[in-house]
This record gives sequence, C-alpha cells and structure tokens, in this order.
Amino acid sequence: MPPRSARRPPSATTIDALFRSTKPGAARPGKTKGANVAIEDDDAETIDDDDAVERDARELKTFDLTSKFGPCCGLTRIERWDRARALGLDPPKRVLEILHRRGEASARWRECVWHGRV
Repeated sequence: MPPRSARRPPSATTIDALFRSTKPGAARPGKTKGANVAIEDDDAETIDDDDAVERDARELKTFDLTSKFGPCCGLTRIERWDRARALGLDPPKRVLEILHRRGEASARWRECVWHGRV
C-alpha cells in the first residue's frame, strides 16, 4: 500500500452527488428534523392523520419506558396509569386522554410496548 501522502484523495463531488440522490426525505416541505412539538389544542384531538397517530404512539411509548411510574409488563396502560395516580406519581394526563380516545380500538393502544415481546 502506498504511503498516505501518495494516495489520491477521494472524489468528494461524486460521493456528495450520490448521497444527495439517495438520501430519503431530503426535501420535504413543512417537515423539520427534530421538531417534536406536541400540539395541545382541541383540533389536534379530532384529526386522525399519520402525524397524530405517530405522536400518540410516541407519547405512549415514552410513558411505557418511564420507570418512574413502575413496571409496565403484565398491566394494560390504563391499569398502570391508574396505579401511578393512586400512588401519587402524577402520570401525564395526555396519556389518559390518548387511552380514552384510542385505547379500546386494539391491543396496540391498550397494551404496553413490551406486550407480546417478553
């Protein structure tokens, strides 16, 4: 292998062009990377689009993975929320709202993130 100084530098323009052409979602108008802002108004409650579903799922997953509210395996999310409230742990009210709105629809919303995995 030739010494470092004798090697050709990589062609940055070729790599950059390849990266730009294959990077998914590079130019999505209205989307900002890392903008995790929860909307608290009533209109967001009634809209059932992909962003609202993703936001609700993320919020419930955060609740599941927060050890402050105790273990989540073996309990439904509503049971865990009730237990945390009874113990004075102040669980997020937004989680309860999501559970009342979506909880009865399927196990995806009722059960914790570990349901069926452990």
